[in-house]
Amino acid sequence: MSEKTLRACLYFLGAVTVLYFVITLGRGGAGGASAGDSDLAGAFAGIDREALARVDLIGPRETIRLERTGDAWTVNGFEADSGAVARFLRALDEVEVGPVAAANPANHERLGVSTDSAWTLTTDAGTTVLLGKTGNRFRTAYARLPDADQVSLIEGDLRAASARSLFDWRDKVILSADTAAIASIHVAREGETVIYERGDSTWMVGGGGEADATTVRNILQELAGLRASGFAPQDAEMPEEPDRAVLALDADGIEIASLWLAEQESNFRVSASASPYIFEVPTFRADRVAPAPPDDS
Repeated sequence: MSEKTLRACLYFLGAVTVLYFVITLGRGGAGGASAGDSDLAGAFAGIDREALARVDLIGPRETIRLERTGDAWTVNGFEADSGAVARFLRALDEVEVGPVAAANPANHERLGVSTDSAWTLTTDAGTTVLLGKTGNRFRTAYARLPDADQVSLIEGDLRAASARSLFDWRDKVILSADTAAIASIHVAREGETVIYERGDSTWMVGGGGEADATTVRNILQELAGLRASGFAPQDAEMPEEPDRAVLALDADGIEIASLWLAEQESNFRVSASASPYIFEVPTFRADRVAPAPPDDS
């Protein structure tokens, strides 16, 4: 290699080295944790999920309050979806704080961590973190402490598990019946009550004819785990005489499940003896759990 070529290579290597340090310093030391990262990591590490009794999640358009009584959680006073709560608590445990993504407050709005754009997570122990937009990689998001300029990239599911609407947080199970214990089902619809009764090998309907197997299977599947597609307004009331009603009894005539359905423009409102709430279900689901009377009934 000639002296001229060697000199050119050394100049190039020096330029690359300078450029690397400029970029690294501009990012706040991309690969290594800064003081800001340590503070954020410490805030997350200080959250004891076993001791949590309340968490506030304040978003740009909605405020969510999770509260625990014993082993049960509520969200804004309603029963909370146990799966959503478990996902959130697991995400708190697994979150990892990465490098500083920005140190200039001018970037807060762009990254979704300004006070008016972030989801503010506050625990009853006083820990507060601002959760911003999703990051540039899968399962990442931006976060910062309220008084910090630094914005860090966090790894994990915390942002997705936190930034949820009240509907997504609420328990949408209307009822979950033990269908193996059901001996008879009374379906009231169109001014007629049809009784389906479990026989030795098949279900019977009406005065003793064999019931349509698909119809009975649909009813039982819905009674085993009927879930809401929405919730009626808090001031909504069910009519005194609903359009449809379903009553499931065991062999001793003891109630296992009961439903009342009121038809709306595009769906049905549903109430159940096991719940204080009025739910909404799509029409096809109402037709499955409360079918029309058989043609020959």
